[in-house]
Amino acid sequence: YFGEEIDQAVITVPAYFTDAQRQATRDAGEIAGLNVRRIIDEPTAAAIAYGIDKEEDQILMVYDFGGGTFDISIIEVIGGVFQVLAIKGNNMLGGDDFDQRIVDWLVGDFKEEHGIDLSEEKGTLYKLKAAAEQAKIELSQAQKTNILLEAIAMSDSGPLTLDVTLTRSKLENLIEDLVESTVPLCRQAIEDAGLTPNDISSVIMVGGSTRIPMVQEAVKKVVETGARKDVNPDEVVAMGAAYQSELLASLDAELEMSAGARMPEDNPVIVHLTPFSLGVGLVGDQFGVLIERNSTYPTEAKDYFTTTRDFQTAISFPIYEGEEQVASTNTFLDMLRIDGLPPAPRGIPRIEVTFRLNHDRILEATAKDLTTGNEVTVTVVATDNRLSDQEKSRMTREARNRITKMLEQRVKETLYNQAESLIFRAEKMIGDSDDETAVETRGIIDTLQRALDGGDADQINGQMERLSDQITKLEAAEY
Repeated sequence: YFGEEIDQAVITVPAYFTDAQRQATRDAGEIAGLNVRRIIDEPTAAAIAYGIDKEEDQILMVYDFGGGTFDISIIEVIGGVFQVLAIKGNNMLGGDDFDQRIVDWLVGDFKEEHGIDLSEEKGTLYKLKAAAEQAKIELSQAQKTNILLEAIAMSDSGPLTLDVTLTRSKLENLIEDLVESTVPLCRQAIEDAGLTPNDISSVIMVGGSTRIPMVQEAVKKVVETGARKDVNPDEVVAMGAAYQSELLASLDAELEMSAGARMPEDNPVIVHLTPFSLGVGLVGDQFGVLIERNSTYPTEAKDYFTTTRDFQTAISFPIYEGEEQVASTNTFLDMLRIDGLPPAPRGIPRIEVTFRLNHDRILEATAKDLTTGNEVTVTVVATDNRLSDQEKSRMTREARNRITKMLEQRVKETLYNQAESLIFRAEKMIGDSDDETAVETRGIIDTLQRALDGGDADQINGQMERLSDQITKLEAAEY
């Protein structure tokens, strides 16, 4: 589409993604052969796209309801600086849940009528989910829609058809609790930002689920003015990511021209917030927080710890993400362990633990023995999701091989289609004729058919060229 190879990318993720999910996203980009320049939150990208050309200061509420996650962000825009004031969300709630509610209703209705459980067949479920999603989309505009799936199941008397009418009111009844669950999250985000609903300048809707009228009405329960109508919820995040890419490209260009680069005055400065607290597990399963929830990042935080036993030579710090005071009830990310401590009575050693959170919200944790200067550092991702450099290289090679095979298959299919088209055209021209030219043409067609069976591209191309020349002769002879 771009006419050139793409090897760099800015990737957007839901604001409520954990650090492990962000790292997994970065890994996926690298496996695809991309240099992932930046990972930014989708609501922030949406705010950039909307506010990039606005001169006035404003406070935006970004209501991001996608297929698999829900995020609410409060963003302040002052003089080109985009500062995230608060974020809330539910990364287990999305438009897919709406689809599932429709599927469950269809399955239950069909079972009640015919005594057959459609959920037992994966292929049938796929058809139901596709039909449910399409019905949901149509009901954003229409008051009712028809769901028709012929021969969806078999009975003793033959194939059965699913043919039902789904109204908007029925859909709203099915999903009401899911939609309503977003309202307190919105109010909590506004409260966390130290604001009231009246302080919100504009509401930006992101994601296909925000086209549903009931969702739009839910937003009005929080901010009476409702959402803006001049923002495309399907495109606004991509536009914001494109602006961020343009900024990085302009900085690269300046670096090539000089020893340093200045920030262009008309480009946005983004200040992000962490959606979860980050800290370590301590004695008694206490959670020692180093970086509080809703802290701006990039950031760095330090704290100091000591041993709990005499002559202890190592300390392990389990790293967690979450808000619970009991450490083990939070999300475990990784283990930071420092060895080689000089034996000493408990309470004497001093261990400095530093958390550094970068632009992409990837955490680097360091433990340093202040007596010896010995230190150890880990880049924190969930242990189960960590990919080594060797694994990334292997997966990159496999991905490239799959792409190469896919492209080869597409080229082969195109070649075969072109050959079949020539054969059809030639056969139509000669019809039932048995003159010398027709016999010659059939011979070329047979040779091309054998080449197609053999699969050699060079032979196929050669015989296609022969048949093309023969068609030209037929046209000249007015066949």
